[in-house]
Amino acid sequence: MPTAARLLLRGLVLVLASLALTVAGAGVAGAHPTLLFTDPGPDTAVSAPPQSITLMFNEPVTPGAPAIVVTDSDGRTAAMGVAETARDGRVLTARPAEALAPGTYTVRWQVTGADGDLVEQDFRFAVGLTLTGAASAGDGGSTSWRDAALRWLLFLGLALAFGGLIADRVTAAARRENPALPVVRSPVPVGALLGLAGVLGLGAALAASAGTVSVLWQERAGLVVLTEAAGLVLAAALASTGRRGWAAVPLVLVIAAEGVRSHANLASPGWGGALTAIHLAAAAIWVGALLHTARAVLAWWSERAAVRWVLAGYTRLAVWTFLMVVATGTVSAVLLIPVSDLLSTPYGQVLVVKLALVAAAAAAALTARSSLRRPERLPTVRNRIRAESVLLIAVLAASAALVSTTPADNSPQPGPPPPVGPVLPLGTLAGQVGVSVAASDGQLVVRLSTPRRGDYYAPEPGQDFTLSGRIAAADGGDSTLALRGCGPGCFVAPAAWQGGDNLLTLVAAAAGWQGGTVSLLVPWPTTPGGADLARAVAATRAETDLTVYESVTSDTTTAAPEPQRLDLPADFFLAQEPYADGTAPLAVRLPHQDGTVRLALGYPAAGMNVLLTLDAAGRISEETLTDTKHLVTRRFLYPESGGQ
Repeated sequence: MPTAARLLLRGLVLVLASLALTVAGAGVAGAHPTLLFTDPGPDTAVSAPPQSITLMFNEPVTPGAPAIVVTDSDGRTAAMGVAETARDGRVLTARPAEALAPGTYTVRWQVTGADGDLVEQDFRFAVGLTLTGAASAGDGGSTSWRDAALRWLLFLGLALAFGGLIADRVTAAARRENPALPVVRSPVPVGALLGLAGVLGLGAALAASAGTVSVLWQERAGLVVLTEAAGLVLAAALASTGRRGWAAVPLVLVIAAEGVRSHANLASPGWGGALTAIHLAAAAIWVGALLHTARAVLAWWSERAAVRWVLAGYTRLAVWTFLMVVATGTVSAVLLIPVSDLLSTPYGQVLVVKLALVAAAAAAALTARSSLRRPERLPTVRNRIRAESVLLIAVLAASAALVSTTPADNSPQPGPPPPVGPVLPLGTLAGQVGVSVAASDGQLVVRLSTPRRGDYYAPEPGQDFTLSGRIAAADGGDSTLALRGCGPGCFVAPAAWQGGDNLLTLVAAAAGWQGGTVSLLVPWPTTPGGADLARAVAATRAETDLTVYESVTSDTTTAAPEPQRLDLPADFFLAQEPYADGTAPLAVRLPHQDGTVRLALGYPAAGMNVLLTLDAAGRISEETLTDTKHLVTRRFLYPESGGQ
């Protein structure tokens, strides 16, 4: 054969071989680049404005002009920095010039693949609301130290005003007997203003937590704050105008408001609040009367008869108030916490500290009283009174911490009401805390979970959870969730879902684990999705092979891991999935503006939720699976079309 003919034949063989390899490898490589993952994810919500928009493709790409465009729900374009590539051109990133405000955004991107074709698509995500952990419901005790500090100011001011008002009668009687004694100014105005500072701080914290000042007159907690503020202002005004006796009335109103707000009133409405009010009144008289008496003793020290007079009057008063504090405190403790939880819960531990301080103050008081019976020990009384005063101020601090701590409750909590209509199951991870959401007509149920430690077969230890949240509706309105416990790790709240996308933002925490803030898009209304799921599983199973890009994390506070590529038979992959038989305990179809079919699946018994996106052929193209300790995201590519 001539040389030219041989070369031609060899060239034809190479061309045919190349074509065969191209056809054989055309499956996943495809004609166009395929978007595998995005951050933020499509149709998801993030709790804080994203620092960047990141797209990951299955092959190197060249950014278009512009590569990434972000618009808000009103069509306004957000300023973006220049798009940059990484990881050999497979990752495209652009950073917003300014922080994105809460709301829903559309990301439109365009890139050029290795084949030279321009590819462009879009996806949505939402930015959630900023929350604090103040308005929360919890399974176990937790202390709000900010509230404790503010409430200590309130209690100290109330003690100065109310207890000082009572003790002022004793010092006034002494001055009537001896008009030459120096005047001891009434502590009522100063005490009322100090308490008012604490109340104003509590009101500001409540409004900041709710995101609106209207919470102060629309909810009971706000009305309690307003009542206390009004009572303290009125007491200060009456005392400043010389009507100190009448100042007792608004101060009693403040004490009653604290009783309404108390843990005991929640546990036993009515008499629980009355018990707390009596306890607080007795403690305020004990502390405030001592502080006012101490001022009189220091001012009249040279007049020993007057010193004995006021100390004797305070002693008689202190005996009764001490007995009242001990009696009401004991009943409240029995009502709120089992003896077995005294050392194992935050509430019990703070209570033990308070009891120790009360005992120390009582011991100091007895020592001071014994000194009154011996004239030679009278010079030591001042130091003993100072010690008792410091201990009682510490008792008020412990009381403030106690009322700012959620009491442990071992009584069975009522479960959530039965759902009405279809249930929309969603899931995510808040740090290391699993978050499972079930939305139904008028109701939201959230279940939190943490990974198991130690022996898997050992009894699961108790776990303390706290949760707070807000809902931003599609029409722009937002509201704080009124969460209550419904069992271990379970929380339920009324929820008025609006048509369209509702933005749910939650702050989840669990003792000993990394928690966090998460946001979820809750589209409404939903429709049953069982038939769609069966068809999607059948269409996916009909494929011979598929390629899965998978990313798994157990802590969302760390960087997302690099996706792993898996080439698998479709039937083998489906056999590993919870929806392998085409059914799920909960299956709903989510509304979507562009007609994309998305299915939300729930497996309550397993604590698992799955979100599926279907392609134009009805096959599964994206999957997000969450369980108690994992967040798994998957992107599916099929041979004949490269996943397009």
